[in-house]
Amino acid sequence: GLATNPAPYTSVVSFIDPDSMAVKFQVRVNGNIDIADSSKDGKYFFATVYNLEQGKTLGGMIQFDRDALAAIDIAAAERVVADGKAVGRNGVPISDPENVLTLIPVPKNPHGVNVTPDGRYAVASGKLSPTVSIIDAKTLKIVAEPEVGLGPLHTTFDNRGNAYTSLFLDSQVVKWNVDKAV
Repeated sequence: GLATNPAPYTSVVSFIDPDSMAVKFQVRVNGNIDIADSSKDGKYFFATVYNLEQGKTLGGMIQFDRDALAAIDIAAAERVVADGKAVGRNGVPISDPENVLTLIPVPKNPHGVNVTPDGRYAVASGKLSPTVSIIDAKTLKIVAEPEVGLGPLHTTFDNRGNAYTSLFLDSQVVKWNVDKAV
């Protein structure tokens, strides 16, 4: 219902009750939300966010050198809803980002975040940067940004501490070690 006014761009992240498949609540995030994952302990929802510059053309959308990894504190968002501080729309409570969202600056136009199997790190890929950002999943601080190749997109992991990141410009998959990068 807001398509007639495209500025500012906002996205919402929906939290779904797995039993009923009903939307429990949503959290508003400025910019465009891309691919997501969650922390293994259930504390955070992570998603890459691009177009923080609120551009309406391709050039306008890639002006900044950094966009963000969004970390939503799920328990804090649930408290906002329980305390009646979320605004309802079509019967769904929508929380503003204050007090529930941390934006972690990551390289330009990120596409994808994956949490390591041990839950220690979230790895965000900077699609228009040759790097991935390794974020401590507890402190939400960037601990490393190794260069992996051109156009990193998605990362998966093995049980030996290695990461495998797909590169869309290099048209290959690169293998790298998470602990060595940190």
